[in-house]
Amino acid sequence: MSDRTGGVGDKEADHGLHDLYRTYSGWLTARLRRRFGDETEDLVQEAWIRAAPYSRKGLIEHPKALLLKIVDNLVIDRARRQGPAPLASSDKLDPNPLVDPASQIDMVLLKQIILTMPPRLRDVFVLSRFAHLEYQEIGERLNIPVTTVQWRMIKALEYCAAQLRL
Repeated sequence: MSDRTGGVGDKEADHGLHDLYRTYSGWLTARLRRRFGDETEDLVQEAWIRAAPYSRKGLIEHPKALLLKIVDNLVIDRARRQGPAPLASSDKLDPNPLVDPASQIDMVLLKQIILTMPPRLRDVFVLSRFAHLEYQEIGERLNIPVTTVQWRMIKALEYCAAQLRL
């Protein structure tokens, strides 16, 4: 029978996870509440469930980084399951916006990110976000399956997020 704790006793491993929880749960909850609002408690709970095996093996060297990565993965998994959200009327661009310098900088940054994106991802991203096409329409236009459109869109969003974190 194998030892699921990697050589660490169950009580000792659970105590280590409890210490991590006590130390970082408040920080994680506060950090996520700003971004996810009502979903925060569910994400925090799922994050600790997914962190438990790492704690049992004694592999957590950077707990904050691990917890944030787990939450990122949880959010990506949820987005994959839910699919793309339709645009709300408040999400549509105003044809005559009052442009402030900060939004101009954001627009230049977005343009740079899009231009450096791999062409296959960029095509799907631009058709979805700027031409407001449905995934089915994008697939027909690019002659690719809808599942490929979904995969490329996920990769494009991951690319944008990675570029913004730099």
